[in-house]
Amino acid sequence: MGQLGQGPQDDGPLRSAVLKRVRRHSGLSAHDVASGLNMPLRTYEHFEAGHGRLNLDYLHRFAEVTGSDFYGLLHAIAIGSPEFAVRTADNKFMTTFTIFLQAYDRKMGDRIRDLDARALIAAFGEMFEALAEVGDQRADEAAAFLDEGREDLRSRRPKPGR
Repeated sequence: MGQLGQGPQDDGPLRSAVLKRVRRHSGLSAHDVASGLNMPLRTYEHFEAGHGRLNLDYLHRFAEVTGSDFYGLLHAIAIGSPEFAVRTADNKFMTTFTIFLQAYDRKMGDRIRDLDARALIAAFGEMFEALAEVGDQRADEAAAFLDEGREDLRSRRPKPGR
């Protein structure tokens, strides 16, 4: 990641990785997406390869065609994580976050600029820690469910032998 004053960095390879991973996650071919975007395949291939500048209209349309999260795509590029785009594609994590952010902006207005950075760090830290706990709890519940179910299936299966 560049330092201040170094000028813009080429994010083309990163954009390409984001788009390819999400397209593959959605189970679509490049031809399918190009058709859904109503553009020639070659134009889509240029876009997916990360050539040129980021085109937000294309990105919005890509999210619609692939059923992914537009804001997840943007943030995946911003944080340098193509995996984040796939992780948020189905649950619309960043769209949900952005909806709440928009409502917060409306409610707070100019008072947002009065917020202390420490308060923001604490609030976001608590929010993401709580979300991580929910994810861990759900993973533990799923594992326990599967273990219990496997044991039940095993106990009902006939014993081997004659």
